[in-house]
Amino acid sequence: MIKHLQLYFRISLLLVLFFTSLNCLATSVKQPFADSTKTDTPWYKKLSVIAEYQYFKTCHHSRFDGGYAFVDYNATANFAMGLGIAYDYSTLHIDNGYNLRHVKVLPVLADFRYVPFANWIVCPFAVADVGYSTFIKYEQEDPTHVESTRNVTDRGLYTFGGGGVLVKLNHKVTLYTTAGFTGMHMSFNNLDVNPRGLSNQIGVKVNLQ
Repeated sequence: MIKHLQLYFRISLLLVLFFTSLNCLATSVKQPFADSTKTDTPWYKKLSVIAEYQYFKTCHHSRFDGGYAFVDYNATANFAMGLGIAYDYSTLHIDNGYNLRHVKVLPVLADFRYVPFANWIVCPFAVADVGYSTFIKYEQEDPTHVESTRNVTDRGLYTFGGGGVLVKLNHKVTLYTTAGFTGMHMSFNNLDVNPRGLSNQIGVKVNLQ
């Protein structure tokens, strides 16, 4: 299990380093590509919308697919924060000796993004999401069939932290990819069902200005 996680981490790290190195060959972004955030810009013109797909492989070797939507406020050229909602789904997740089928997770999240070099066309950035899984629903099946299958609903702390690379297509549209660690029900109780592990995202950010 650890070996697979290390492999995913190394691949993600190599991708980040590769794309970041492209900046050595690129010139700084000129005015048409400069960040649209101005100190005298109305707040509503500093908003952006983000759509994202997440591929998530847990430490239990189960797979989750998810869709994310955020509305972010570009507080500065380097920092944005916002709110969003997500939906993750897995046909089968094995945890605590049970087969958990049709796992559905619906978190509400606060989103934080830091771009250290806002004028670059290709740029690394850091992202952190923290929120609350309003529900975690699944069918709990005993593989020995001693216990009957039952429907379970849970909730808890949802987190994501990682880094990535973005590419500015123009002053409005940015494409990006990230890699990091996702936890859907973080707690100190090892008996809690907590799908967690390395994840990869691809997304698009559109500035409203």
